[in-house]
Amino acid sequence: MRESRKRTPARRTPPKRKQAEGVPSTEEYVRKLPRERLVEIVLEQVRENGLLARALQEEILERHGAASDLIEDIRELVQSTTDTKAKFDRRGFAEPVDYAPLYSAFKRLLNEKKYQELLQLGPLLARGSQYHMETSASDLEPQYTISEAIGCVVQALVKADWPNPDKIVYAVRLVVEDDYCACEKAEEFLNRRWAKRDWKRAAEMLRELTSEHPEAKDARERLDRWIGIAERKGQ
Repeated sequence: MRESRKRTPARRTPPKRKQAEGVPSTEEYVRKLPRERLVEIVLEQVRENGLLARALQEEILERHGAASDLIEDIRELVQSTTDTKAKFDRRGFAEPVDYAPLYSAFKRLLNEKKYQELLQLGPLLARGSQYHMETSASDLEPQYTISEAIGCVVQALVKADWPNPDKIVYAVRLVVEDDYCACEKAEEFLNRRWAKRDWKRAAEMLRELTSEHPEAKDARERLDRWIGIAERKGQ
């Protein structure tokens, strides 16, 4: 016998409210509002809606002048994105925070060869995004987008006119900050061939960073691991 199923009653669409004669519709009303009032309404929505705020920031970045004039705007975008308050569900997981505008900004800086600016922002992103990756309900976001943004930073590191030991230390600092494998491209960068003298100098510089990371913490364990690697490869 077929299992009987209860039929779900069809939802009834509530009847549209009849427009009172002579009263404009919402669209008509908004279209006739003074510019100052429209700006007030939009700014109020921007303040209350983080997604809208970041979308507008991305639009600003696309339409503004040269990327060199935008470094502070992009820095603020990094800050506002990483500072976004997580919204939790009943299970204790948070809605993924949208890092796409930030990735677009990083990609633009890379395309315009603003390598130093990207290298300034990389550690801010790596450090500031950890909480969102920890609490996210998604297995893919925001880790994937953050990883792509860090990829832009690593490409800038490759192009930067820095001594090799400085490049090694920079990449290690990204990896040390990362609990969720978003900085794998920085680790891939470290797996390149480097001269023994570069590793030896990098080991000396990395030892100076131990005071920044308390013992018995994951970041300190990763740092100690890379100090050991640098020392071995520098022999």
